[in-house]
Amino acid sequence: MIQFVEHKKINKNKWDDCINNSSNPSIFVYSWYLDVVCKDWSALILGDYEAVFPLATKSKYKIDYIFQPFFTRYFGLFTSSKMTDKLVSDFLNAIPSKFKYIEFCLHESNSVSSKRMETSEKKFQVLDLNSTHEALQKSYSDNAKRNIKKAVKAGLKIRPDIAPEKIVNLFKTTKGNELEVFALEDYKTLIKLMDNCNDFKKGQSIAIYDGDKLCAAAFFMFSNNRFTFLKSGVTEEGKAKGAMHLLFDYFIQNNSGKKYQLDFGGSSVENVARFYKNFGAKDCVYLQVKQNNLPKLVKWVKSLKK
Repeated sequence: MIQFVEHKKINKNKWDDCINNSSNPSIFVYSWYLDVVCKDWSALILGDYEAVFPLATKSKYKIDYIFQPFFTRYFGLFTSSKMTDKLVSDFLNAIPSKFKYIEFCLHESNSVSSKRMETSEKKFQVLDLNSTHEALQKSYSDNAKRNIKKAVKAGLKIRPDIAPEKIVNLFKTTKGNELEVFALEDYKTLIKLMDNCNDFKKGQSIAIYDGDKLCAAAFFMFSNNRFTFLKSGVTEEGKAKGAMHLLFDYFIQNNSGKKYQLDFGGSSVENVARFYKNFGAKDCVYLQVKQNNLPKLVKWVKSLKK
């Protein structure tokens, strides 16, 4: 039987064992990760943690809803049993009716044909790292190769291990300012998330310097044979000198020839996806599910805010 379980009643040890032993583990859904990005997350659980399905829940104006938190891509069903459309649908149908608005994404292993919910496709980009660096470089675009040479010629220096605060501050003062979606608390959450990754020995960071000036930095997470690019920052000077191309090439070189994947964090935005594909990454499709059972007046107000 699938049960809705509130956060305080979740057995974190059994939860993490289920994730770790599942056929589709993801760093986004370990309990220590969820505790940072959504403190009061809840879940759907089958039996004695035979299958689990995390839910990020909130209440606003006395309306309960489910959302996808910042710094996660997707949630979905995680199990060591056979993954089927019916099982995914059973879990989606088990979401309590008190949640009047639902919008989140499913792991790429989850497929579903639901009459109850709208579904739409999204994409991220992944690169297999099991070839040599030389072989992987052959799949780079000409643009990527030119930018790497430009960065080397400019004398940019690579330094591993940079403090999370410096990465987040660089992101905040560059791309973060452009996006205008992150509040101060979100940046604090991002720093804490990176700190947690480092504490669990699941984080790697790289910085690129132009002389003594930091011009690019990035943070990667590692879990279950997959590196996931979390966040980065790059100055205009760094962009002009190919700093991010040099950074990714360095990361790929250091981890090539292993049975790992590099998950670029990914995007359905064409320009962002094109940058990742410069390194030979391929699209991976996953689903977003959405359901709106809000009262008519609330639907109308919500439409005005779009």
